[in-house]
Amino acid sequence: MTPLFPARSLLLLSILVLGACRSAPESLTLTMPENRPLHAHGETMVVQAVALDAKGQPVEDPKLRWVSSAPDVATVDNGVVVARRSGKATIAAAAGKARASVDVQVSIPSLVDIRVDGADFLLAGNSIAISAVVKNELGKPLVDVPPVWSSSNESVAKVENGRLVGVAPGRATITAMVPPLSRNLQVQVVRSDFARVEVEPTHLVFAKVGQQLQLRAKTFNNRSIALSDVPVTWFSSDWSVATVSPTGQVTAVGPGRTVVTATAGKRKAAAEVVFDIKTAQR
Repeated sequence: MTPLFPARSLLLLSILVLGACRSAPESLTLTMPENRPLHAHGETMVVQAVALDAKGQPVEDPKLRWVSSAPDVATVDNGVVVARRSGKATIAAAAGKARASVDVQVSIPSLVDIRVDGADFLLAGNSIAISAVVKNELGKPLVDVPPVWSSSNESVAKVENGRLVGVAPGRATITAMVPPLSRNLQVQVVRSDFARVEVEPTHLVFAKVGQQLQLRAKTFNNRSIALSDVPVTWFSSDWSVATVSPTGQVTAVGPGRTVVTATAGKRKAAAEVVFDIKTAQR
């Protein structure tokens, strides 16, 4: 009876089988080059794999099988992880009985908001705290994604060391950017010697609906010298009685009393407005 395999072939097959057994990974370790979230759709990270045999020697080309627990968050192909959307995915690899995994966090910015108080009226030479809140698609704040600040006119206003600095009178647009997102803030810088606001007249009486009267605001510095370059904002405490335009024109709406205020930063002045039904019937 003729042997099924020649002796030489059997010997070669045995060597290949033993060699394959010796090279099979006994342990597997996965590491990431940086322990940080991925912050952009399509951003990649390479997970490094180290496979060791039973003697603790590296196994070259262990033919790993890769899988992601959440492909909608991050996919993996031959160790290359690609961010898809915010969330967490477990990246696993296996070769024979050896298995290992790492967690990958994806946190893609979707909103940038500027936090500041008083940027619409800042005295030249003064500064106020300014910050930006960055949130991902899940609404979670991102503390490791600092914005890049810029100013449309640094001779008017700029951001330095977490402070919004008023340089000189004028207007400027401050931008907080976390690519591809950005948020703008309009800044008004006024003279450093601005001191007070006055309104004339201080009392208005209306006789009929639709009647209009003009209020005028004057601004002064700390030496009582009138200033012409300080903007004011007008408000009415009760718009059902009287409205006020951005230029201070007051329009009667209905009976009652209201206070119309001219505001410039923290300084303000007011005029009382009266629309009495009895007065209207005379």
